[in-house]
Amino acid sequence: MPMRMDELFETLRKYQKLLSDRVELEKQLEAMPKTIEIQNQMLSREKKSFVDVKEQFTTTETNLKQLRQALAEAEMRRENAERQMDGIQTQREYDAVNKEIREASEKEQDLRHRIQEEERRFAEIDDKLHRIEISVSALESEIEQKRTEIEQNSKQIIDQIEKLRTEENSLTQELEDDLKFKFERIIRSKSGMGIVPIHGVVCTGCHMILPANFVNEVRQADKIVFCPYCSRILYYEETEIEGSIEEILTGSLVDLGEEDSEETEETESEDESEDISNSSKKGSSRKRKNQSEPLIDNDFLIDNMEE
Repeated sequence: MPMRMDELFETLRKYQKLLSDRVELEKQLEAMPKTIEIQNQMLSREKKSFVDVKEQFTTTETNLKQLRQALAEAEMRRENAERQMDGIQTQREYDAVNKEIREASEKEQDLRHRIQEEERRFAEIDDKLHRIEISVSALESEIEQKRTEIEQNSKQIIDQIEKLRTEENSLTQELEDDLKFKFERIIRSKSGMGIVPIHGVVCTGCHMILPANFVNEVRQADKIVFCPYCSRILYYEETEIEGSIEEILTGSLVDLGEEDSEETEETESEDESEDISNSSKKGSSRKRKNQSEPLIDNDFLIDNMEE
């Protein structure tokens, strides 16, 4: 036995709640891995920095060894030259040895200065390398902890999603698969609202004014009708301030007719009377034309709905 429309609408309202909760949980599940993306990016940058700084450390360490070796050789040449001073017999020999000692001493001073600069740079690089190592270790620990939390929370969310699916299947056994498919697409694209009431002549989902004959079609409640503007499923709901739909839509036309009649009686010129009459007829004709415009076909709404 097919479901009555009031039962169908009630089922859809309950289904809407379950679907909204499930969709929200699925979004959370999808977003969870992204919560550690920033940490992973930072870790990648730190590891790259570590490689670069490690290369600088190695280069500086090699330079220091070479400078120290050069200093040792300069000191040895100076010491050898100083020992030669004891056996010097001529002024020429003295000048040559003295020049060698002076050049060796100057080179020693230059090398010591360069070594001091390189040692300072080496200490800075070593400190930076140590700080990067600590940062990498902390990030790896944080990411691992976060990953563990995500796995635990994901399991809980998956269990909740499966529970909701079970409730959905139990609730919607009598619904057609095509309707369930369309309804879920509406829920996903319309912020969890897939079925909404009409108040007066207004869709409460998109707040658009609907044509009178379309509203009457919804009021009949003999089939599922989709809003031509927002694609949600509609049902009619009485409100305290509602009057006749026909009065709401046609009241302005009645008032306009009375005003036209008064203006006609007050005219003194037959030509002016004819002009006003013709203008009134054209206005009424346009209003009748607007009221008789065809409605938007509901069949295309879901297929053209935003994903």
